[in-house]
Amino acid sequence: MTIANDLIKAITASSRNSARSNQAAIGPSEIFGCRRATWNRINNVAKTNPNTLALAGIMGTAIHSYIQQAFNRQDPFGDRYLLEQEVEYEGLIGHVDMFDKVNQEVVDWKTVKKANLSYFPSEQQRSQVQIYGYLLTKNNVEVKTVTLVAIPRDGDERDIIFYSEPYDESVALKGLEWLKQVQTATEPPAPERDAVFCQHYCVYFDKTGTAGCAGKGKAQAESVVIEDEEARSAARDYLEVASEIDELEKLKEGLKLRLEGVSGVTPEGIKIAWSEVAGRRSVDEVKVKELLGEVPVKYGNSYTKLTVKEG
Repeated sequence: MTIANDLIKAITASSRNSARSNQAAIGPSEIFGCRRATWNRINNVAKTNPNTLALAGIMGTAIHSYIQQAFNRQDPFGDRYLLEQEVEYEGLIGHVDMFDKVNQEVVDWKTVKKANLSYFPSEQQRSQVQIYGYLLTKNNVEVKTVTLVAIPRDGDERDIIFYSEPYDESVALKGLEWLKQVQTATEPPAPERDAVFCQHYCVYFDKTGTAGCAGKGKAQAESVVIEDEEARSAARDYLEVASEIDELEKLKEGLKLRLEGVSGVTPEGIKIAWSEVAGRRSVDEVKVKELLGEVPVKYGNSYTKLTVKEG
């Protein structure tokens, strides 16, 4: 048992025993998520995949806790800020990260990767913070503005961004209508996420599909029409960027040929130099097999591969 294993065991056990992890009621953060997972939660379907990857969520919880402590020190009597406030209306429970009484502003912290900042906020994130505003108004708190703050786990203070918009009840009601449709469904919704993703992150994943959800398989995915506009937009952008990268790689190779044998410094200060790089060293498998009778093989961790192409 290594210290890394001890760490993983300790933090995951603590996370699973937290109040939020054991909250029975559906929360605003689940709205516009996976319909199947939400339906399973509503209908008390048994969890089939307890050993999901949770580090990103644990880091997010830790950052939330640190922010709460920081504002508690700044405003110890809660004169200006309500922090981690639980609000409920008609069975829907939300935990508001912060409410600024002076500006009548709901604030929600989001821990993200820097690569996701270009698509921040998502429809789900906007819906969540607007629903917090809705829950507060139903508890006689006037809300003017809702704000999302993105804190990159792999960045620094300069990378933090925020998004604000006026409180809009219609956005909240759209999310609540989505939840109502899931609540009233008599059959479990079809899988929405790919099995490669679900096996690591969904507690209801079951490879066989007999006790839980098997996720979307490859054959299934090729026949499912994606209606999510954010995903469709990302797919179009991905193809466009991939095409531009291919063109730039071709241009780069052409420029490289034009610079063959050229070395020195241009008047603008651009340095050009060539050097010889040793070839990659590798084990001679044939020779090893002759000496040992077999070639020992070591396997690395599996990884997910994305394929996006024109139909």
